[in-house]
Amino acid sequence: MNEKGRLEILTNYIERTRLILTLTSPPLDKINSAEDYRLYLQRSFQKIGSLGQNNVRDLNEQLFPLLKADAVISDEEADVLRTFSSMLIDTTSMENIDIPLIYMIAEKLLDRAERSGDVREIILAADSMVVATYMMMNLSLRFYPDLDGCFVYRDTGLRAARMILEHLPKDKFAALPDDECRALVLINSRYVRCLFEWGDTDDREGCNEHDLQMMKQSLELANDPFYKEMMPDYLWDIHVFRTLQYIADFTEDNNIHNNTPEQLTEINKYTKELDAFLRAHPEIQGCPDIEREFYLIRNSYLVGEMSLSDYRKELLRLMNQLDLKDFSARSMFISLTTPLEYIFTLDKDNLSDDQKETLKQMYKDIASYSYRMPKTGVLSFMLNFLADLLKNYIEVPGGMSFRAMCRQLMAAMHPPTYVHTLNVAAISRYLAGKLIELSPELFCGIEGCGTVAEVLNQKSEIEDFVYNSALLHDIGKLFIIETILTYGRNLVDCEFDFIKAHTVVGASLLKRFKDTAKYADIALGHQLWYDGSGGYPEEAKHIDPVIKPIVDIVAVADCIDAATDTVGRSYKKGKSLDEVVEEMREGSGTRYAPFVVELFNDPSVVSELQKILTEGRDENYRITFSLLREL
Repeated sequence: MNEKGRLEILTNYIERTRLILTLTSPPLDKINSAEDYRLYLQRSFQKIGSLGQNNVRDLNEQLFPLLKADAVISDEEADVLRTFSSMLIDTTSMENIDIPLIYMIAEKLLDRAERSGDVREIILAADSMVVATYMMMNLSLRFYPDLDGCFVYRDTGLRAARMILEHLPKDKFAALPDDECRALVLINSRYVRCLFEWGDTDDREGCNEHDLQMMKQSLELANDPFYKEMMPDYLWDIHVFRTLQYIADFTEDNNIHNNTPEQLTEINKYTKELDAFLRAHPEIQGCPDIEREFYLIRNSYLVGEMSLSDYRKELLRLMNQLDLKDFSARSMFISLTTPLEYIFTLDKDNLSDDQKETLKQMYKDIASYSYRMPKTGVLSFMLNFLADLLKNYIEVPGGMSFRAMCRQLMAAMHPPTYVHTLNVAAISRYLAGKLIELSPELFCGIEGCGTVAEVLNQKSEIEDFVYNSALLHDIGKLFIIETILTYGRNLVDCEFDFIKAHTVVGASLLKRFKDTAKYADIALGHQLWYDGSGGYPEEAKHIDPVIKPIVDIVAVADCIDAATDTVGRSYKKGKSLDEVVEEMREGSGTRYAPFVVELFNDPSVVSELQKILTEGRDENYRITFSLLREL
């Protein structure tokens, strides 16, 4: 096959992937009943299964052979990789189709370029690597709050950036082979700052100062006659605008990077320059007026020019102007960032009545926005915001609780996973009820029960505890929706790491609130094998032994539903319950708790489980439909 044919096939991968994203969340305005919703979603995931199989085939045949470490690729094949990679991402709209795939292609092209020694090829490949690593940094930051995962990618990106910026000195800049290379050097002189957003936390002040100096140097290029003469057709106005915009955003998340008062003063000065520059250049469309105002008020507040109460009023004014039906990247940025900045200003222990009402409405709007947002290439951007929201969530009496927000977001972002949690909860409650009758001693210590008699007397309370713990066991998956949506190729190593991290992230989130902290160990441990010889994470080996039987019950329920599901796991054919039971008998004592597996010797238990997996699953799709209709 020639390379034109290969590119056509890979282009089909992109189109199928876009279609998969749309099919995962059917629009309710086209569906009239819960039954129609269930059938629509089942048909959609049957299509997804077919689309995914075609994607897996095409990538395995046309792409992955080129990405093998020992594969030597031709110039024509390298051109295919570059073109395909550029089609997977739009840096202007912030849309991407497949971040890990973009990163893998960038790795291959950079390795090839370095081997060739060709300056032009090195700069083109290094630029792709800078963009790819920045996206991987943001993706990994959801899971690694200690920044370790982020730094792995940042170091790779900085290495690539240095390959580009070593050509910024005038003699080397003039010696570059063409204007495309020169433009990339200029662009990276400002864009490289993104790789320092999470720099050396031991020298935060020094890292911030380094960032500011980089941006100042990039601004100075626009006033240097040498660079202006060398690149008369370069978009210098855009260069100045973007550089000033990066500086204005140095104070993101209520100055999370801890800029000093002196640095804040300088950032505020440049923010005002950005405002004046955009007013003088109305033809520049990259920054809506509301976003420009947002930068002004945030930095005016941080530098002390605006009081906290006035800052909150200004944020509320902007929020009232937001168009929650506009899902473009820039609109999404301001629609999601403004409410988050408002949350950062609040004292959660001393909320006024007005602040409580604001939060109530804000949470409803965010849940609705997350559902109505088209599932496109901006999904990753949305998930980055939701991760920040959940990590900083403030519960309001009478408003949406943390667990309710998680429930709504899961239903909105990936309905099959929400149905899965409902199914696992129903199976877990049933199994717990049977075990309380047969082996009540397993539950001593749960819900304050110190004796077998107390366990038997509080059977319904313990069943509710198990049910609620199962409902929240997969809360960490909210951070990996795009990985769950990877139906069209085999997962790569970093994605397996992300999936494993969902247990730790989920437990961390649940510990933030008193009424969910008691479920944290279940979220942490439900993927670890009964005997600890397999599964993950290692931390789960040290959970409280009192809670371990609940973890074991939820782990079995989780596997039963996942293995028999034919919708959310459309890339696999669902197994029968009999097949799953047999596998669990084989894994009894290692992967699965023997006291749970023994229940399956009773035909009535298997019969009831079958009912939950059929009638119960159908009902849970109806519940999901009703919930989404409220958004």
